[in-house]
Amino acid sequence: MQALNSIKIIDFTRLLPGPLATHLLAQMGAEVIKIESPKRMDYVRASGAQVDGASVLFHQLNHNKTSKIIDYASEEGKVELLELLKDADAIIEQFRPGAMDAWGFGYEAIKAINPSIVYVSLTGYGQNGNYAQEAGHDFNYLAYAGIMSMLKDDAGKPTVSGVQFADIGGAYMAVMALQTALLKKLLTGEGSFVDVALCDAMLPFLAVPFALHKGGLNHKQFNILDGKTIVNYAAYECADGKWLSIAAMEVKFWNNLCDAIEQPDWKRDNPMQLFVQVFPKAEVEALFRSKTQAEWMVIFKGKDVCVAPILELEELEEHPYHQEKQSFETITTPSGEELSTVALPFSIS
Repeated sequence: MQALNSIKIIDFTRLLPGPLATHLLAQMGAEVIKIESPKRMDYVRASGAQVDGASVLFHQLNHNKTSKIIDYASEEGKVELLELLKDADAIIEQFRPGAMDAWGFGYEAIKAINPSIVYVSLTGYGQNGNYAQEAGHDFNYLAYAGIMSMLKDDAGKPTVSGVQFADIGGAYMAVMALQTALLKKLLTGEGSFVDVALCDAMLPFLAVPFALHKGGLNHKQFNILDGKTIVNYAAYECADGKWLSIAAMEVKFWNNLCDAIEQPDWKRDNPMQLFVQVFPKAEVEALFRSKTQAEWMVIFKGKDVCVAPILELEELEEHPYHQEKQSFETITTPSGEELSTVALPFSIS
C-alpha cells in the first residue's frame, strides 16, 4: 500500500509499541527512518532467536524502515539528526518525559527548525501529572486501566495475558493520533504536539462493563460478553482437546445452533433464559465434548450460528481463513533469509 508514500517519519522508538506503530505506518507507504543511538540500541534486537544479528521480532517490526545508528549526544550526530528532522512530516518518540528535551530534540527545539512538525510522544502514563515519570510495562498499564479486573479466573485471580494488549492497543492509538495530526496539518498547515499514553489507550476496551457500571448494574453479573455469564457466549472443549468459541449472543443465532446440533429443547425465546443460573450448561459442555473441533465445524458451516474454532498459534498461517485473507506476508532479511510477518490488517481500494 502506498497511501502515505509522501510522508516522512523519524522514529525514535524501541521495544514494541512505537516500533509496531511505525511499522504499520511504513506498511501504509510512509518513509520511516529508525534512529538508534549506539548507547541505547533497541532492546528487541536481542530478544529471541537471532537472524542476521537481530531477533525475528526486530526484523518483523523494522524490516520496512531505513535504519540509522547515530550518536546524537555528539555534535556531529546532533547535526546529522537535525538535518533529517528539518523536512520530516512527523517524529515519534517513546522515552520518558523530558528525555528528548535533555538531548536537545524536544518539541520546542524541533518546532524551531520545522514549525509544521507532528511530534508524537508515546509513554506509559502521559507527559504530565504525578504518574508521568513512573516506570511501567504492559501489565501495569492494564492494571491501572481496570482491564486486569476483567481478566480473572474462577477463583478471582487476575490472569496475565500471553499478548501485550496495552502495547499493541497503544500502537494503534499512536497511529490514529499521528494520522489525525497529519490531517490537521493538511487542513491548517499547523504542526502539533501529540501526547499518547498507553494506559489511557486501554480505557475504550471497557466500553461494555463501564456502561453497565454507570447504569447501576453489576457488570460481574450482567456482562454477557465475559464468557461466563450466558451459555450462548462461551468457550467449549471438544473431544480432541481443542476448543470452540460460541458467540450466538442473539436468540436467533442460538436457536439456529440448536437446530444444527439437533437439540430443539434447548431453543429459547428470551435471552434471559440463557443465563448459566437457569440453563443446564453442563449438558452443553458434555455435548460439545462428544465430537472433535473439525467435526463440529463441518456441522456448523453455513448455518448462521456465530461459531469459530479457537485456533492455536501454530495453526494460523495454514488455516483457510488466513490463507484467503493473506493475513501473513514474507519478508527478506539483508542476508536473504525469509521470515513470515503479519500483513497490514486492512486494504484501501
